[in-house]
Amino acid sequence: MQKTAILTPSRNRVENVKRLAKAFEDTQARADLWIIIDESEWHRKAYEEAAQEYDFGLLAVDNNSSGMAKPLNMAAEILMDDETYDHYAYFGFMGDDHVPRTPFWDYKLTLALPYNRAGIVYGNDLLQGGNLPTACIMTRSIVDALGGMVQPKAKHLYLDNFWKQLGTDLGSLHYRADIIIEHMHPLARKANMDEDYARVNSQDMYEHDRQVYEEFINSQEYADLVAVLKK
Repeated sequence: MQKTAILTPSRNRVENVKRLAKAFEDTQARADLWIIIDESEWHRKAYEEAAQEYDFGLLAVDNNSSGMAKPLNMAAEILMDDETYDHYAYFGFMGDDHVPRTPFWDYKLTLALPYNRAGIVYGNDLLQGGNLPTACIMTRSIVDALGGMVQPKAKHLYLDNFWKQLGTDLGSLHYRADIIIEHMHPLARKANMDEDYARVNSQDMYEHDRQVYEEFINSQEYADLVAVLKK
C-alpha cells in the first residue's frame, strides 16, 4: 500500500493535536500524521510528550512568518527525503482544528486520485463543503514540482484557493462529499475566536496572501508548473 503523510502545522494547541491523533486512531487511518511546530514553540515539551503518547511524528522548523504556509512547505521538503523518511506517494494537509470522522478516510480519498497522474482530492469539512479544500491530499508529483505544498511567499491564507485552482487547471480535482473531515473552526461556531485565530485572519494577512495568490496563479512560474504536472 502506498503511504500518505498528513502534515499539520500547530501552535499553542496541544489539545487539538491530541484530538486529531485520536481521530486518526478512531477512523483506523493508515496515513502518518506529522505535526509541525516552531522551534521556539512555548509548549514544545507538551507536544513532544503528546507525540510519544499518541505515536505521531513531530517536526520543529524555524518559522518566522506567523502563519502555516512556510512550515508546511518546509516540512514537505524535509519529508521528501526518502533516505531519512518513508517514501510517501501522497502528501496531505489537515489543520489542527480538523477532525476526520469517516472510517478509512485516507485510503478512500487516495482511491479517488487517478493512477500515475497529478491530482488533488478533498472531503467534506461540513463548513465549506465542495467550495474549498480546507483539508486535502495531493500526489507526490505536485510537492516535487512545486517544492512544497503551497504557493511560495504565502503566509497563511488562500492555500485552499490555490489547491482548488491547481487541481482544476490540472483537470484532476476530486471532491468526496461522503468523506467527512470536520472543520472545527470559529466560523462554524465550533471553536472560540482566540488570539491565534485573530492573528492569522487579520485584514493585513488577507490582503497580503490574496495578492501573493493572485500574482502566483497569473505568473509564468505557475503556467510552467501546470505544464510540467500535465505531462
